[in-house]
Amino acid sequence: MKFKNKLNRAQLSAVTLCLGTSLGMSIFVGSSSPFIGLMLGTITVGVYVIILSGKWSAKNT
Repeated sequence: MKFKNKLNRAQLSAVTLCLGTSLGMSIFVGSSSPFIGLMLGTITVGVYVIILSGKWSAKNT
C-alpha cells in the first residue's frame, strides 16, 4: 500500500503521536467497556489511514 500525502516529517510524526495517544485511550476505555473501546480504535485507525492516503487534506483557498 503506497501512501500519497503531502505531510512533512514533523506533521507525520505529530499525526502518529496523536494516533498512539488515541489508541492508548481506546485501550484504557476498552478495559471497562470493550464495545466503546473497539469503536474508538476502529475510528482512530480509519482516520489515520485516510490522512496518510491523502484523501483528507486541507485545500488552500
